Amino acid sequence: MSSSQIQKPKRRKFIGAKFTTTLSITLVLFVIGLMAVGGLAAASLTKVFREQFIISIDISEAAAPGYGAKLAKDLKKQKYTKDAIYISADSALTVLTDQLGENPEAFLGYNPLLPSVELQLDADYAHSDSIAPIVKSIKAKGGASIGNIEYDSPLIDVINKNVRKFAIALTVLVVLLILICISLIGNTVRIAMYANRFLIKTMQLVGATNWFIRRPLIYQNIGYGLIASVIALAALAGLGWYGMSQGAFDAVADLLLHPLPIAIIVGSVVISGILIPAFAAWTSVDKYLNRKKDDLYLM
Repeated sequence: MSSSQIQKPKRRKFIGAKFTTTLSITLVLFVIGLMAVGGLAAASLTKVFREQFIISIDISEAAAPGYGAKLAKDLKKQKYTKDAIYISADSALTVLTDQLGENPEAFLGYNPLLPSVELQLDADYAHSDSIAPIVKSIKAKGGASIGNIEYDSPLIDVINKNVRKFAIALTVLVVLLILICISLIGNTVRIAMYANRFLIKTMQLVGATNWFIRRPLIYQNIGYGLIASVIALAALAGLGWYGMSQGAFDAVADLLLHPLPIAIIVGSVVISGILIPAFAAWTSVDKYLNRKKDDLYLM
């Protein structure tokens, strides 16, 4: 049997081990990427849901002409405002007529509705503790020009209570999945290091320093992690493209397709692909460095 025939099985085994390690890390990083996407989508949808909360500000008959439009313009400048829309009495009447199917002005002889401003709060201020001072400030500045200010206080409390419950449940789930992912990558790397245990011990016996032994193995696994990160991100991008082409992700696509969410997703996958395999390789090598040579046969 020639030397080339002897080397072929070893080479195939080596390449197979690299492929298996990279594939295993890729699958776990893909799951981590999905968790990042899911967490960001949940946070974005929660923000959108909170920002649907409306405070309706009625403009009294004592208000000067144009006061409602000016109030809406002033409110838009406030840090707590997502949007402020002025609704004239005629516009309100048109909406009510569409809802009732008849015009109240036809039999009353006048428009019973007053102009108003619909204040849409920024998500960070959609809390009862924040809303009360905002309403008080609007009333104080508007004086007699402001009529009733209406908002559903119990509703915002229910929304925030449910959001907190959902956030806690999601955090626990993500932490558990991350721990599982770390364990899976760690086990994959440890199995790969197991095949090198005699090489590690031999290098130590001939006088190689611990860092000299660790370095190539850590760099090798970081390389596997980077390749796995690229493949996992490509798979996530492909899944996202397919989902959007089918209309499955329309609700969250606009929320996620921005530089910051994309950077968080890419960063979470790449950083995980570097740190977890590197840490697993470090601890695995130390395990064999601290064992006696005879113990390696029993492992």
